[in-house]
Amino acid sequence: MTFTEEVKSELVRLVVSGDCCRRSELTAIVKQHGTLQLSRAGGIGLNIATQNPGVARLVFKLVKEHQPDARVFIRRRSAFRKNRMYLIFAPMAEKILSNLGIWDDQEKSLRLTSQALGSECCNRAYLRGAFIISGTINDPNRVSYHLEMVSEYQDQADFLCEVMRRCNLSPRVVRRKELYVVYLKEGEQVVDFLNLIGAHQSLLKVEGARVRKSMRNQVNRLVNAETANINKTVTASWRQVDCIRYLDQKMGVINLPAALRETADVRGKYPDASLQELGALFNPPLSKSAVNHRLRKLEALAFKLGFKEIEVGFHE
Repeated sequence: MTFTEEVKSELVRLVVSGDCCRRSELTAIVKQHGTLQLSRAGGIGLNIATQNPGVARLVFKLVKEHQPDARVFIRRRSAFRKNRMYLIFAPMAEKILSNLGIWDDQEKSLRLTSQALGSECCNRAYLRGAFIISGTINDPNRVSYHLEMVSEYQDQADFLCEVMRRCNLSPRVVRRKELYVVYLKEGEQVVDFLNLIGAHQSLLKVEGARVRKSMRNQVNRLVNAETANINKTVTASWRQVDCIRYLDQKMGVINLPAALRETADVRGKYPDASLQELGALFNPPLSKSAVNHRLRKLEALAFKLGFKEIEVGFHE
């Protein structure tokens, strides 16, 4: 079962008690995925198709509240596919659509322009219905956060965006082939949307994934920073060793001032030691800045005598 199916399975089991909310939910379902057809008798029928049996049961239940003669047809998509298509059909669709306030009696068509929803609960119900019938969401444990709902017409997508903005969301719209896709990309926005539509169990899964990703990213940043520091320390250490060897060839380490001679001797014996560890080897011990100062003097002297940094490398 995909994560989208898990979310929808949770949503279709919700008990929606308010009549206004059930109407708003059905309104979104019809506007997002409903089609009209003319019957032989001249009447208009409403079709809503879905592959999800749980969604089909919910849609059928909502439609029957307005049209008791609604029926469900089950069809096989093709001979080689196991997926079934559930088709909810309601005759005399004008009655249902008029009850929902989305029927244009003069044009004999669905009214796709913006409709005012009654209250905040109705806005949430509308978003829930829209996601149930046309929404998908990425698995937060596998890929980036992405939630989208598909509309056939731009008016539908614009109204869906308007409802989402009323709920303090920031949706975006993109045209994909002949369809309009309303989507959310940020993890926080996806969590807020799931909370609005009542998918609280799914919300906890997304939040858990966000926490794990955040911890993993933080660990990766710390490891990368530590690795960079180690690389920097090792590179500097071997450069210093090469400089000391170069000085020994050119002038002999024994001819260096006592402080630099002692530092060159300690660094040569302990090429992998950090500045703090080197400082502890002196008698009396030196600070990191003092050790670094002496090593810089050795490097400056080597470069002055002709040392080329290209000669620096890692040694075994």
